[in-house]
Amino acid sequence: MKALKIIGVIILILIAIFLIVPLFLANQVTISESTVINAKPVTVFNQVITTSNWSNWSPFHKADTAMIAEYTGPTKGIGSTMTWQSKTMGDGSLVVAESKPYSYIKNNITFTPDEGGAIGEWTFQPQEDGLLVTWKTTIIGLDYPMGRYMGIMAKTMMKPFMISGLMDLKAVCEALPVPADISIIEIENVPSLSIMDSTTVEGIGDMFEKDYQLIMDYMKAKKIEMAGVPYAVYYNWDPSGIIRIRAAIPVSGVVKGKGNIEFFDLPATKAVFAKHFGGYDTSATHDDIMNYMSDFGIECDDYVWEVYVTDPETEPDESKWETDIYYPVK
Repeated sequence: MKALKIIGVIILILIAIFLIVPLFLANQVTISESTVINAKPVTVFNQVITTSNWSNWSPFHKADTAMIAEYTGPTKGIGSTMTWQSKTMGDGSLVVAESKPYSYIKNNITFTPDEGGAIGEWTFQPQEDGLLVTWKTTIIGLDYPMGRYMGIMAKTMMKPFMISGLMDLKAVCEALPVPADISIIEIENVPSLSIMDSTTVEGIGDMFEKDYQLIMDYMKAKKIEMAGVPYAVYYNWDPSGIIRIRAAIPVSGVVKGKGNIEFFDLPATKAVFAKHFGGYDTSATHDDIMNYMSDFGIECDDYVWEVYVTDPETEPDESKWETDIYYPVK
């Protein structure tokens, strides 16, 4: 009988300890992992903020290849949502709640049904040896008492997943094409002689050859000096239709034109700017610029221009040809 009383006391003490300990445990737990990725911030940022990209590197998708994921809302950015169903990982949803290009992302995560939630935070910090990427997950609303005990185990369980995810994210980002360097700069006005013309995509090369030659012949006849390299203003882009383009050559001041050769003053403005290196197919760099403007909510005027810095006749290596691209900011 005495032994039973002792056992009962011991059981009561153990129960008391079991119930008291979680009173001192937090109702949330944070797990954080970091790695350095040799890629530009825009590349890594867009892999994370575009929820459909998570299937490229997410450790949870990797752990359950049969996971069913649905993507709703914007393709990327605030409100972009991923909802998943998984027999092994459970069901849930992730929504982008905050974003600061290209430095911070916050995701709100909900586990269903009624299994709590989490906050995912990503920071991107440029370093000398690459981009320091930190993935922090805070599991919130841990129930008393079992949830709080589970919180202790969560770190051990989550860390390998997060490390694996960062390694896969690193591999994906480092294999992607390097995007153009993009900045916003102030541009002074550019007095020019120009020809306003139109053509199809296929006819752009022939049009430039004809128009630039006409302008240069006129300048030579009038002894007008070039004040810069040729450029072109694009007023629309229609791959299957007609494109309106102004071919222009800078001059030192206001000069008179003749016929279809007219004076044109490219206005001073603030512009989104990038250098393109390679052939005259600059579409990839234009895509990079438009993604940049979308990320930062920048609107541009209804024209863009390209400056053809390199003369192909003096530089045979196409990979070294430089084209400067400008999108005027409204």
